[in-house]
Amino acid sequence: MHKKTKFRLVSGVILLGIIALACVVFARYPNQARRAWKEAALQEISHLADDSSWVSEEINMLNVTNSSTEHIIAERWLTDHMILMLGGEWLVYKSHCSKESPHLVHDIFLAKGSNGKWFYSTCHFCVGMCALVMMQDEPPVDLATFARRYHLKEFDGVSDTCLQPTQTFPDSNDIHWTGNQESRRMHSR
Repeated sequence: MHKKTKFRLVSGVILLGIIALACVVFARYPNQARRAWKEAALQEISHLADDSSWVSEEINMLNVTNSSTEHIIAERWLTDHMILMLGGEWLVYKSHCSKESPHLVHDIFLAKGSNGKWFYSTCHFCVGMCALVMMQDEPPVDLATFARRYHLKEFDGVSDTCLQPTQTFPDSNDIHWTGNQESRRMHSR
């Protein structure tokens, strides 16, 4: 075998090895980024949900009519950290949309409920929970209904189970559309 042929063969094998290694490394990076986001989110959620004075202040802020704080996303029921149900149950949450940085972290929603249970979903709530507000124009009735509608699954609050996919969007027959009657008819087609 000629030296040039040997060199090309060895170079080709090395190049294929580098490409294979790069594929393995880059395939794992999104999982590592998602896991790191999860760890930070669980700590933040736990800190807030376990602080009874913070929870009370957040609920009081939502109960004040025409409260003008930047943390309120939807009056009476949604802030950037809490979803308050009509019956007084709540979820302290952290949500991430892949449209936001870090883009490698795909849609994920983690929450701890007033019942002490942890929940996760990959339902697409979008940036700033705007999709939730478009689908839900009033406070959710209760935690069980909200969990069913948006495909929240229970988990232990520690494991990587919460990184598993759930349904991305609510079932169409379970969406409470906002807007006028004509808008509702258009969405149901």
